[in-house]
Amino acid sequence: MLNILLLIVPLFIASCSIDPEPINFGKDQCEHCRMTIVDNKFGAEIITKKGKVYKFDATECMINFVKQSKIKNEDVSIYVVVDATKQGQFTGAKQASYLISPNFPSPMGANLSAFGNKSDAESYQKNYQGEVKSWDEILTKLQTK
Repeated sequence: MLNILLLIVPLFIASCSIDPEPINFGKDQCEHCRMTIVDNKFGAEIITKKGKVYKFDATECMINFVKQSKIKNEDVSIYVVVDATKQGQFTGAKQASYLISPNFPSPMGANLSAFGNKSDAESYQKNYQGEVKSWDEILTKLQTK
């Protein structure tokens, strides 16, 4: 019996990963607005402490999902967003820099794009105008809407 438990426990632990899952663009559905996630320059995920992954088509959908208390902050392990310069690849949402620009529109109309580093956000700002913001500034801005 002990041998069976020694085999099962590692499998159970491995299945509770807190890593992001790749978004299957064109097939996965946004947890908040239920639209199909199609634009690989945008997207976000919440990964819970138990390993459940919630996928979103835009950062603003993820924030609105949290704002509407559909998940408790204490249940969240990590927030990630798609880096607009590395289509389909994630970066930590709290460490990312964000550009708000109507000239670079996001899928849900907040005109919000995420970047893994501030210099990329500032480079896009030169081409698309707008404002570069931090995670906390984005949360404050979207909380007031």
